[in-house]
Amino acid sequence: MKDKIAKICKSIEKEKKVKILFAVENGSRAWRMDSKDSDYDVRLVFVRPLNDYIQINKPSEVIEAYYDKQGNPCSSQGAFIDISGFDVFKYVKMLSSSNPTTIEWLMSDIVYYGEQNTVFKKFAINNFNKTSLYHHYKSMCRNNYLKYLKSGELVTYKKYLYAYRGLINAKWVVHKKSVPPIIFHDALKELKKFIPLNVFNKLNEIIELKSQGKEKDIIQNIVVMDNYIESFLKDDSEAPKEKSYATLSELNEELRKIVLLK
Repeated sequence: MKDKIAKICKSIEKEKKVKILFAVENGSRAWRMDSKDSDYDVRLVFVRPLNDYIQINKPSEVIEAYYDKQGNPCSSQGAFIDISGFDVFKYVKMLSSSNPTTIEWLMSDIVYYGEQNTVFKKFAINNFNKTSLYHHYKSMCRNNYLKYLKSGELVTYKKYLYAYRGLINAKWVVHKKSVPPIIFHDALKELKKFIPLNVFNKLNEIIELKSQGKEKDIIQNIVVMDNYIESFLKDDSEAPKEKSYATLSELNEELRKIVLLK
């Protein structure tokens, strides 16, 4: 599949007249929470020719494309390979404000095409905003819990894992004071002492059930899991308060190199 995705990236470069700097996995496969039916969530960063940036009507800063299992273009509804990405200027602007999505793309260890930028990665690790990351992941937990679990609209193992990925990553920022690892189980294992044992064990059980293809089974609410999420969402006492101000000179210099010397 990596070769197929790399081939698609080359076709996108030719069609869109761009250079893809890197393309990575940023879905359940990157988190090691995939099942045999999981699709591919490919995220990329691209740069355009210099002339495209010095005109009034600038081209789109976003690329989106969808492909089936054979690598043929298709609609978003039937996609097995979901591709989206940002122009490098849009990407770096988001990265400079500690946008969690852009940071995760740099942390992914599944690279389909190109290479992750080392300057960007160093910046993300050394200058991330703890407050911003914490509230992003807490919101991820809250949104999944309220929309699917508490409402009873769509209670599945998959939705529990999505809610808990937000919770665990938020706690990682608090207790480890660093960017959360992309692999969910690595974060969970490291935070074992900060999580009730019954919740920890249940999460491991759910991860195993998801890997067996039971991620979309409709289930009853798991009371112990719901209760812990409720208590987490109500408590803001551990939220980081410090503000961080990053120096952007390194990012600006790297941008110039990418655009002028590519």
